[in-house]
Amino acid sequence: MGFGGDQSTQYWRIWIVVLSALIVCSSISVAVEGARPSALFSSGFGPLSARSAVGARKLSFLVNTSLVIPYHDGPLLSGSLSVYLIWYGTFTPAQQAIVRDLLASFQAPTVTHPSVSEWWSTTANYKDATNTVVGSLQLKAEVEDAGSLGKSLQTADLETLLAKSLDTTFPKDTTAIYLILTAEDIVVENFCTLACASHFYTAAQPATNSLQLPYAWVGNSATQCPGQCAWPFALPEFGPEGAKPLIPPNGDVGMDGMCINIGTMLAGTATDPFNSGYYQGDPASPLEAATACTGIYGNGAYPGYPGDLLQDKITGASFNAYGVNNREFLLPAIWDPATLQCTPP
Repeated sequence: MGFGGDQSTQYWRIWIVVLSALIVCSSISVAVEGARPSALFSSGFGPLSARSAVGARKLSFLVNTSLVIPYHDGPLLSGSLSVYLIWYGTFTPAQQAIVRDLLASFQAPTVTHPSVSEWWSTTANYKDATNTVVGSLQLKAEVEDAGSLGKSLQTADLETLLAKSLDTTFPKDTTAIYLILTAEDIVVENFCTLACASHFYTAAQPATNSLQLPYAWVGNSATQCPGQCAWPFALPEFGPEGAKPLIPPNGDVGMDGMCINIGTMLAGTATDPFNSGYYQGDPASPLEAATACTGIYGNGAYPGYPGDLLQDKITGASFNAYGVNNREFLLPAIWDPATLQCTPP
């Protein structure tokens, strides 16, 4: 998709049309399967997430004023959820500490409002057919892989990485979430062209004892497509002149963008692990707990504006949730089935 003439003028013309349509319609849904997100998502909608393999889905994008995500009678991830973390490629100790602190914040007692744990508590409003709700979440184990499969991965390689870890380190747990993080110099199939992150479940194979195990992948976009996958901490390719990105709370555009997408994937995996939980639309192109709220981080959000955020008095960084070790994070809004609204932290 191209923009003719002056790009900034065309940018605002597009958003005038979109915002006008919102007044006429209660919702506008645009499927982007097979489209380049650089045309659709570089204008400030926020991180893109998709699914595109066995048990996976591709993203649809929705702008609306009223949203219902139906329940499809399948299981959720309930009880105390374990996260098993695979670091693929090179991450510095400082980068790893950011993610560890984020995951530790999911169950940390609320000290300062708004907190990561308060944000995650919205998922407890999701119930399955037996009134079982999504549970708490805790990092249980992690493993580092410097690059055993090379620096260019196909989607199927993600499951191969998981299978290797199941053989050596992690237990086979259908109520866990296996999280694969790829470093900024690792190229993953469809990364930046269709996806910033994805979640899947394993196919029947001996390595998994034929179990369907939920797993998710998130890529570091710092050098590949920060404007697509780390917005609003990086500028999209097309946008108004003079616009400035927000300052990331942990001082790392790629890692702070990953935190957004980690939150998105964990919420989607917990509430729709096997394509039968909570989602709206075509199962191949669903909207889930957080992807239904893409680009919404605070009250008053609209396309190109993330909403009203907190600002660190010393660094000027923007965030919406406090975590452990004095961390600050930006996390996506989650659709709340109790209020039928996208709810920021």
